[in-house]
Amino acid sequence: MVPLLLVGFFVVVIGLVGWAAARQTRLAAENVRRMAETLGLEFSAKPPALGLFYSEARATGQMRGKRVALFPFSTGSGKSRTQWSAVSAAVPTASSLTFHLRRQGFGTRVMELFGAREIQVGDAEFDRVWFIQTNQPEFFREALLPELREKISALVRELGTQGRGMEFKLEQGLVRYAEIGSFSQGDCCQRCVRAADIVCDLADVAEVLAGQKSGN
Repeated sequence: MVPLLLVGFFVVVIGLVGWAAARQTRLAAENVRRMAETLGLEFSAKPPALGLFYSEARATGQMRGKRVALFPFSTGSGKSRTQWSAVSAAVPTASSLTFHLRRQGFGTRVMELFGAREIQVGDAEFDRVWFIQTNQPEFFREALLPELREKISALVRELGTQGRGMEFKLEQGLVRYAEIGSFSQGDCCQRCVRAADIVCDLADVAEVLAGQKSGN
């Protein structure tokens, strides 16, 4: 009798875990669909496997003349695997600019111990929150205008992050906002919708530098 009860218990647990996972993927797909409608993007997702598990839903399209995408990705593996949600904008013109904005914290302090250097923009509150690296310090410092800094700061101040990782990054012609979390979470979706406009602003910044270089 006891072995049968144990088997039944494990079956129930596995069933509940599977149901919860299926619910999360379905909720994430529904949220991505709503975000796509809000931003005027095209939603895509494969039919759910076994009628339960949705593939990683995403959305792509044009915003302000730029190719924009909403998508999930992960880093690490096994127990160290971390789920991220992201929105990106492609820079239409090839630019040499790179940058990386991270939230200040333990990780950035460790980076500094190993020689990483940041720039500061002269805005005490912004510099307190963000660890900024770039290959064009003078240009990028001037490009982070007060209105752009305010948009970025609003993601933290108005919507909060509950300690989750958050970053803006430009490399290989793609500006990306990413944060730790899933599109199944409503607050994460709100931030990504807001960040879509910001990544387009930052892509404009990269275009400005490209225009300056081509004009020389």
